[in-house]
Amino acid sequence: MKRYVPITIAFLALALFGSLYGNFYQHAKNDKTSDQVSQLQADNRKTKKKLSTTTRENKVLNSQIEGFKTYQNNKDKSQSELNFNNVANKFLTTMFTFEPDTYTNRKDSIKGLISNDLYNQYFPKNNNYGDANSVSSKLDKATIYTQSKQGDSMKGLAVVSFESKSGNNDWKKETDVYQLTFDTTTNQLTAVQNLGSSFKASDVE
Repeated sequence: MKRYVPITIAFLALALFGSLYGNFYQHAKNDKTSDQVSQLQADNRKTKKKLSTTTRENKVLNSQIEGFKTYQNNKDKSQSELNFNNVANKFLTTMFTFEPDTYTNRKDSIKGLISNDLYNQYFPKNNNYGDANSVSSKLDKATIYTQSKQGDSMKGLAVVSFESKSGNNDWKKETDVYQLTFDTTTNQLTAVQNLGSSFKASDVE
């Protein structure tokens, strides 16, 4: 009987070890699952926060655009507005329509449409302008909403819908909203600010 005692003890020790290992493994697995759940919850909170921010920004942009629409719909176009629309459309068409081999041509095409300061922002002196990196772009639609003239300056919003692609990839549609500032004495754009692109064209039409 005594010779079976070591075997029994070894068996019990092995069983105990197996039980402890199983408990440890299950505990570790539960901790990992808990960490994954916590990470998913954190990611979900970030996504909700980002969505809330985007929604709020879109409301602000839509409010601005509606203000410009109201003014434009209630007033006949002045010569300044006509000049603004003409220059803005030429500028946007040039900047958003190009092929890889015509990309650098924009530098010459927009000269005269924008002020020297703005031109130097887009094309800094003593700086290699580079190329389009195989990107092609085409303007689908640009809608300009002008505001009342303030002295020699006039502001407006441009809702720009365009498509772009890299190499042989499919075309991707995008919509950006820009705030434009126009000098009515020189008939040139003096400032162009991108207000965002986190929405579809239908959101602002």
